Amino acid sequence: MKRRPLLLGSILPSSLLAGCLTDSQDESGKYEEPESVAAHFNNDPARPECEKESETLEFDTDDEIVEYETAETIPYPEAPTDFDRNTVVEYVEEFDYAYVTHDVLCDREASSHILNVSHSVNERKTFDWYDDITVVYLLQAAGASQGVGWDGAVWEAELGFSGLVYAVDETGMAREKFSALGPDTDIEDEAPNPLEEGELVASFE
Repeated sequence: MKRRPLLLGSILPSSLLAGCLTDSQDESGKYEEPESVAAHFNNDPARPECEKESETLEFDTDDEIVEYETAETIPYPEAPTDFDRNTVVEYVEEFDYAYVTHDVLCDREASSHILNVSHSVNERKTFDWYDDITVVYLLQAAGASQGVGWDGAVWEAELGFSGLVYAVDETGMAREKFSALGPDTDIEDEAPNPLEEGELVASFE
């Protein structure tokens, strides 16, 4: 287990409270500092990426032509120019929305068209695991929330919540997703470390 995090009203680091530590953490709850996020991974960023523009679909239903506009990918944002905690958290949310649109729409082979890709963040925290790397946790519901079949029937999906952890510094960003945890769970105790279990999704160098 890891240390207990501080819930964020504003974006603040977790407090240094006593708790169970992993073998990778010291007594203060810190992980060993890598040279950088990008240097920690021996590969280029791995993320879904394509360019999908919105298309107009027409369906002839009961002698009436109905039109729908399909969802489109959101471009990944440029690297942040500032790396204070508030800026990093805002950047992570913007980046992850773009990531989800690419993940849903790129290389899609299905019998329906996606009309809307939703991304809703219910909770955000930062974990004070490193001195020079900002670790951001998001509890989000994201994915394809509305679509239309080849027969013109519109469907909607209720999206469940999942957890995300990002590790960010001036060289790049790592990401790891995990299942949403119960309401009484200490998130920082159970959240994976994206540097140890995730993958590099952006390089800023």
